[in-house]
Amino acid sequence: MKLVGLILFFLTFFSKLQSEGIYNAKSFQLKNGMKVVVVENKRAPVVSQMIWYNFGSGVEEKGKSGLAHFMEHLMFKGTKKFPDNYYSNFISRIGGSENAFTSYDYTAYYQIFPKYELEKIMQMEADRMVNLTLTEENVEIEKKVILEERFQRVESDPSAKLDESMRSILFPNHYYGTPIIGWRHEIENLTFTDVLKFYKKHYIPNNAVLVLSGDVEFEEVKKLSKKYFGRHKKGKVSFGMETRDPLIETSIKVEMSHPTVKQKIWKKFYRVDSYKKSIKKGLALDIGLKILASGSTSLLYESLVNKKKIFSAVGGYYQGLTKGEGNVYFYAIPNEEINLDEVDKIINDEMKIILNQGISEKRFEIEKKKYIFDSIYSRDGILNPAQSIGESLTIGFSLDDIENLNKKINEITIFDVKDALKSFQENKNFIIGGLKS
Repeated sequence: MKLVGLILFFLTFFSKLQSEGIYNAKSFQLKNGMKVVVVENKRAPVVSQMIWYNFGSGVEEKGKSGLAHFMEHLMFKGTKKFPDNYYSNFISRIGGSENAFTSYDYTAYYQIFPKYELEKIMQMEADRMVNLTLTEENVEIEKKVILEERFQRVESDPSAKLDESMRSILFPNHYYGTPIIGWRHEIENLTFTDVLKFYKKHYIPNNAVLVLSGDVEFEEVKKLSKKYFGRHKKGKVSFGMETRDPLIETSIKVEMSHPTVKQKIWKKFYRVDSYKKSIKKGLALDIGLKILASGSTSLLYESLVNKKKIFSAVGGYYQGLTKGEGNVYFYAIPNEEINLDEVDKIINDEMKIILNQGISEKRFEIEKKKYIFDSIYSRDGILNPAQSIGESLTIGFSLDDIENLNKKINEITIFDVKDALKSFQENKNFIIGGLKS
């Protein structure tokens, strides 16, 4: 009887989930063009605030790479009203947390804090959007911090250096080929004037999406948004230069040797269509690659690691939440000395075998259901809804697209997945890389 009751509960729950949106978010737009999204979740008296700026490294001028990331660091330097580290210290005192990150397509800042400090946090975030106080001294100090960060993340890591080189070749025209942190020689030449110009040009309300998730009331957020963000003047939004990369019609391989490398690694980066071009095809490719190459339960791992023991690891994943082209990343660690061409042939041949034998309906349904479950889990947290909604909106999705994603997933068939994997296998827009000692 208990089991029957549990089954009925889940059937009712999933039926309800399909009839509702994933987050049931509410939104509005201020007169200055700033978008605001609210996800109410009363489970705990905690709020997550995220502000997403509709630009990342893609809006940087040629020769000034790293400016968007540089500016992200400088946004913590304070304003006249809340000087120096006041904002960060305040969050720490109330038991909250904060962080920020820069991508190719967006820059985001977030805070998690007790609900009773909502107005104060919104006030401080709105203040630093336009009133940041910068000096030549703190710009130069932060430049040294960023150069050290680049050294730690990239220059002292052979794998990261190889990735950087491969992306620059895979995306020769597009800004996806320039590192988000910037090239060292260009960072060194960035000036106080460059930073100030970038800040005034891009940090404007109509270039931002504010997402509040947690124990908040829609009407209260509306009132506070108008009070603090609504007073800022709108500016002219700059989207950067629209470029496309040529088709790759040659075989491109790059290798990097470094004495600290203990294991030889094979990598392969592809240019593929993004979710923005087609949500359906993006979902089909993502599901297919999860079955084929994601984790120790994937078909490639089961065959080439567990059974044939050719590799100690093999895998891959799809990144399609992009304004431009998406990409697929593959990797393998061979157990014996094998050259790049051999590794590539082994993986390609195994993919052909898998696709010729066919992916089972059962495996397909399991992977598809995982998407539904993930959407349930993402509802549960405080930060997750703000993260998912903000990222999707800034790359070009609508709120309806986000809320109805489960319905789109349900429409995907095993034939869509097979077609996506077949097209992927025929994709010639890739570069192969090798890391060795």
